[in-house]
Amino acid sequence: MELAINPSRIISPLCYSVLKLEPYTNCAYSCLYCYARWYRSGRIKPRARAIGMFAKVAKKLNLRIPFRLATLSDPLQDMEEKAKVSYKLMKIAMENGIPIILSTKSDKIAKKPWKGLIEDMAKDGLIVVQVSISSLERNELEPRAPHPKDRLRALEEIDAPKVLRLQPLIPNYSFTNAYEFVESVKDVVDQITTEPLRIERGEIDFYKKFWDRWSYYSFEGELLKVDCYEIIVELSNACKRYGLDFGLCKEGYFHLETANCCGLHMIDAELRPTLREVYKLLLERKEIDTDELSFEGHIFGEKLSDLPPILRKALRFHEKLFLKCLRDNSCLNHLTPLIRFEDGKLKLVRNPPSKP
Repeated sequence: MELAINPSRIISPLCYSVLKLEPYTNCAYSCLYCYARWYRSGRIKPRARAIGMFAKVAKKLNLRIPFRLATLSDPLQDMEEKAKVSYKLMKIAMENGIPIILSTKSDKIAKKPWKGLIEDMAKDGLIVVQVSISSLERNELEPRAPHPKDRLRALEEIDAPKVLRLQPLIPNYSFTNAYEFVESVKDVVDQITTEPLRIERGEIDFYKKFWDRWSYYSFEGELLKVDCYEIIVELSNACKRYGLDFGLCKEGYFHLETANCCGLHMIDAELRPTLREVYKLLLERKEIDTDELSFEGHIFGEKLSDLPPILRKALRFHEKLFLKCLRDNSCLNHLTPLIRFEDGKLKLVRNPPSKP
């Protein structure tokens, strides 16, 4: 799908930002752990067609539904200096009132002309800036990207909603003490979102020097993720101590979150529902009949009809798979320890295990 992430049993139930803008065909940063390397190949080229395609859709879009910039490459990598595809996409978004999740490792966020545009969009509630790091001190897994401390300095210089994505979280690499880590960034960012490392099975030997506990990420068992629940709990508690919002990317521990994963609560955006909304409903009610599910205030059901066809089709696919997962207990077990499907009803697990 050109403007949407493909539906999957992980993405569709858990992600708000399934609409995407891809300005470049590849990424010069070439981070060793990069998840997107499984989906791209070839030379780095500007995707100029993305500009025309987004402009066409933007003119017809009446809902403030967010687009992620980007998912398969860094939108502000060095090629952006000349091509400015990301800048042009952000300009279109601002002109048409479309929210953007800017996800980057670049320090260009604090440079002209991007800084000015970011801050203009922020005034209208149209952008949240996510800067990702795997550590504040170490960068051997990201040798071609700006040093993490340079990224944090750039983030400090802009006036916009700011999320620090600890992505990936690698125990014994990302930090040694969660409280010290959060304290060091608490005056710069509004939120920390983390995503434990995901790898292919054959990469375990490289990463086991950092951590030796793994669980399945993909349903098929080909992808693994770091199993570090206790570190996530510590990071969540540290954020609470220092007054930062905390989010998790595709982990299913909604009881540890204080905000949605993308920081979209800080901007003016309309969202599709996820398992988080189901969890919130279950906190209010003992159980929910799946045939009676409704998500007031979200882009769901008939509200999808308000979208341009290319977006409507993509989001219907995601919604269909989301609802299917809600009725499949084996799928729910894989996604979260907090929700179960029994006797045709969704139920809250009152005493979830400390480790799923």
